[in-house]
Amino acid sequence: MKKLRQNALAIPILVWIAIFVGTPLIFVVALSFLTRDELGNVVFQFTLDNYRRIFDPIYLRIFLNSFLLALLTGFTTLFIGYPVAYFTSNLEARKKNLAIGLIMLPFWISSLLRTYGWIILLGSGGIINSILMSMNIIDKPLSMMYKFSTTLIGTSYMLIPFMIIAIFNSVDKLDRALLEASSDLGAGKIKTFFNITLPLTIPGIAGGFTLVFIPALGLFFISDLLGGGKTVFLGNLINTQITKGRNRPLAAAFSVGMIVLVLVILFIYSTVTKDSEEGLF
Repeated sequence: MKKLRQNALAIPILVWIAIFVGTPLIFVVALSFLTRDELGNVVFQFTLDNYRRIFDPIYLRIFLNSFLLALLTGFTTLFIGYPVAYFTSNLEARKKNLAIGLIMLPFWISSLLRTYGWIILLGSGGIINSILMSMNIIDKPLSMMYKFSTTLIGTSYMLIPFMIIAIFNSVDKLDRALLEASSDLGAGKIKTFFNITLPLTIPGIAGGFTLVFIPALGLFFISDLLGGGKTVFLGNLINTQITKGRNRPLAAAFSVGMIVLVLVILFIYSTVTKDSEEGLF
């Protein structure tokens, strides 16, 4: 009876997932097998051409650009976020709560406004160039905008809270007795970190990397504003095909390709964390 009641409570969640997740997904997959006419209208004619075009060298390059951006974003946020999460977890309770609040504070501000903030900082007439020129360090403005590296900075800044919180939860749950035992056995702080702390926080690292990697594939507005569209990413391509190219079936095929890439990352995550009780949440 208790099990039946628990299953009944899960029905609303399953209905919600079926309506708002399953139905759009089925629609996108079905659309990816259709074609369009010269005016951009969807024609109900089955075709595999949309998926064949994914393997065009031009589009494969875009997939590679997106994968590289997401991968570098993951590593950048990891190298910056791990020390922040580690030191935050070692603060006293009051300071720890304050630090977590400050880390989450950027989520209270529109991501578009935060991106424009980087334009104000890095632009030719921006704050950084103005300060450097006023101090006679440079004679002309530095070119810092519209590069792959600028897009990487913006994407990393936007997603780093996910990495910090995921690693913080992992570090904060560590059994401190293990660290004390390592110290009692003569291991220094560095050796304890690499032999005890780091291996035990791998699930948190994997979770944070996953939470960063997946959205990094589709944040097309950052590359539009900070990258100037010079490097095309998967999100930009899908947006362009829908709005300007009027080729929704091809955009749907690219979306399915992105979903497959995400599923591969989730599979890797589940493989890494299968022996741990920790998860993404």
